[in-house]
Amino acid sequence: MVSRFDCLKLLAGWLDEHAITVTARGPNAREWAYLRPGGANFHSLNLGMCLSFALGLSLAYPRRQVIALDSDGSLLLDTSTLVTVAAVRPANLLALVMDNQSYADMGPTATASHADLESMARGAGIQRTGTVRSEDDFTRLVQPALREKELGFFVVKAEPGKARVEVDSRRLHGRAMKEAFVEALLRHPDHPKSQTRRDV
Repeated sequence: MVSRFDCLKLLAGWLDEHAITVTARGPNAREWAYLRPGGANFHSLNLGMCLSFALGLSLAYPRRQVIALDSDGSLLLDTSTLVTVAAVRPANLLALVMDNQSYADMGPTATASHADLESMARGAGIQRTGTVRSEDDFTRLVQPALREKELGFFVVKAEPGKARVEVDSRRLHGRAMKEAFVEALLRHPDHPKSQTRRDV
């Protein structure tokens, strides 16, 4: 298994300011907010919603990279999203599922025993998939997927626990987070309102 925080730290260094990221509720959100305080980041989506929300953004903003930072517990609540993602196949969407094989303190998820999320994604029709078990794996699989702009789905076998980071809770959920997300979208030149402002 690998440190989720260390992998997210690598990812933060690879993304430009215009990349859009979406996180599931829990440690993903807190650690990512700490590592990437700026940019278009939508945090703490309820379980089962992260990947589908990211898919919608990838279609709305086809010229921007969209990253879904999902979790095993979240994705297991709506694996049917994998079928939709495979059917639409947006080249600008990258899904990273942080799989620590547990629902926080509530017990193990199915990935602790028989469920294989990568196999589910491949069975749904997603072609570029992989399972990350080390930082080297993360770099080898994820960095080229970002560079080559191709739909990718990678399961990161993460160590249990969470990094001790201090983050203002207003950046993780609620109105302040949503407003910051929208403002970051509007700053991008591909956004229609930004285009209008530039032409004036």
